[in-house]
Amino acid sequence: MAQPEPASSDQRLSQINDELSNILEEKIEFLTRTLSETQRFTQKIANTELEIQRNSAQHSRLQGQCDSLSDEVGTLIERVQSATSDRDAKQSEKFEKEKEIQRLEFEIADNQKACGESQERIKGLEGELDVLDKENSKLTSRITVLEEGVLRMKEVRKEYISKIAGLDKEMKNLGALED
Repeated sequence: MAQPEPASSDQRLSQINDELSNILEEKIEFLTRTLSETQRFTQKIANTELEIQRNSAQHSRLQGQCDSLSDEVGTLIERVQSATSDRDAKQSEKFEKEKEIQRLEFEIADNQKACGESQERIKGLEGELDVLDKENSKLTSRITVLEEGVLRMKEVRKEYISKIAGLDKEMKNLGALED
């Protein structure tokens, strides 16, 4: 079972975070330098209104950039969260499919085993059927022989009864003659 690659996603998140940190550090360093320069100039030229306005304008611009960067960071965080949710959903779906595949493989193995057992039973029953067919053939032949024997015995019986009747008549006739 292949494991998902959260390391590459996490690594990319770390890279993005490092890049954002570097950008923020650069901007902060830039802001710090600018503020430092502004303070020096303010100390040197405290009376100059033009310099104060320039520093105010620069501060507003930097604040706007900072706000813009904050918005970008928020957007990136949302994208990272969305990508993480998508990844988790795909991993969960993959896990469920792997479980279903494993269940189906077990079911196939059970069905194959049952099929093999059924085939063995069929072979046994076919052998038993052959034996019973042979026995039935023998019994059918025997029944035929016995039926023929019974018919012959009935005919013999009829013959004997007929002979007995004939002999009875003869005896009566002989008995009548002697009287």
